[in-house]
Parts: sequence; C-alpha cells; structure tokens
Amino acid sequence: MTLSRLMERLDGSALHVVQTRHGPLKTLPLRGPHLAAAALGFDEEEPETLAWIDSFAPHDVFYDIGAATGLFSMYAALLPGVRVFAFEPKATSFGVLVEHLALNDLGERIFPLCVAVSDATSATRLTLSAMAAGSGGNSLGGAPDQFGLSKSVFSQGALAYRLDDLISTFRLPAPTRLKIDVDGIEGIILEGAPLTLRGVSSVMIEVEGLNARDAGSRIEPALHAAGLREDLAVRDAGSGRNRLYVRP
Repeated sequence: MTLSRLMERLDGSALHVVQTRHGPLKTLPLRGPHLAAAALGFDEEEPETLAWIDSFAPHDVFYDIGAATGLFSMYAALLPGVRVFAFEPKATSFGVLVEHLALNDLGERIFPLCVAVSDATSATRLTLSAMAAGSGGNSLGGAPDQFGLSKSVFSQGALAYRLDDLISTFRLPAPTRLKIDVDGIEGIILEGAPLTLRGVSSVMIEVEGLNARDAGSRIEPALHAAGLREDLAVRDAGSGRNRLYVRP
C-alpha cells in the first residue's frame, strides 16, 4: 500500500501541461512512453491534424475513431460549441482517456466510448500488440495492420459496430467531422458507414503502408461514393501520414 501511494504521488507530480493555442491540457506522461511522446511532441507530431481541428465550427460534431488516450479529442473540445465523441476499444488506453477527461474537466464536453468500429456489428476480439496505454498496432478480429503485420501479447474481448448501426441504435448525433486512425482497418470502417459519410463535411484518415499503396481500392471508394474528394495540399504536409477528404 505504501509503494502504491508513492507511485500515485509520483504519477501526479509528473503531470505535464500541454500549452495549446486554445488553452492548456493536462496529461499523464508517466503512464507509458507513448503518452510521454504524444504529450511532449503534441505541436510537432501532426500539425496537419491540429490545423484541421482549428477549422471546426461551433456546430460541428467530431468523431475521433482510434482516440487512444484522447489528446486530439480534448484539443477539439477546447473549441467553443464543438461536440466530441471519442472511440477507443483498448481497455488500457480507454482508462487513461477517461482520467484525462477528469483531469481537464471535459467529461461533459467529450463522450467516450470503449467500442471498436468496423464493417460488421458483432462481439469480437481486439488483439493487442502491447499492453501499454496509447500504444498502437492493435488488430480487430485478427486483421493485420497497415503493413501486413500481426503481433499479439493479449486478446481482449470487444464490441464492434458499423458506424451506421451505432448511430441509429443509440440515436447519436451524426458526425460532421470524422477522424480515423486505427492502424490498418481504416477502409473497413468506411465500408460500414455509407449513410454517415453522406453527412460528413471532412474526414482526416491515416493512410500508411498497404493502405497508401492500395488507397484506390481500400480507402477511396466509400469516400468517393459519399461525394468526398482528397485535399491534396494536406497529403505531404506535417507528418505525411494523414490524408484529408473534403466535400467540394
């Protein structure tokens, strides 16, 4: 118990505050190296994503699919009037996400959901490549990642929903802005959201590896069917990992 209290105190004393252009965000960098890297490199890691979020309007509804520990979700929630839904199926990441919301008093601004998003609504398994909070490379239903790789240290039960099903079943407000960063099944998620995509004004999606090579068949069909087209100016900006699709 003494060691536990000491670790808790050290964790709290190492609180890191990210100073953003819309206000401060408190983070817990000692919860894992991925959290430390994300917090310390917040401004430099994905400037194209931050610039996109800066363009949100007060009426926007933002869905952050693959929210990890919630930094981008919280950044969006600092904007007046923006409603945020954060989706993260990995239990260790979701736990820190909720702690981050409590630390920043954003529980009423962000609705966190510990569910996966896919092309089928089912009870399935999430294969974890690492247990650490914020780590990526996880796999839903045994699918390989965007580089064709698969690594497992644990298989966690998870509920997965087609995005169209999730919104209709629980009567959630449909997104106007959509971010997808799930390390491989981005295209599969899009296939389960034809109705949702029709009402989205822009989609920021991570496209790497096989997804980048085969974007014309994996990523773009569902987006094009919904009337969305790539803003090519974003592709080589910042991290170079993300592509932005907008409604002309």
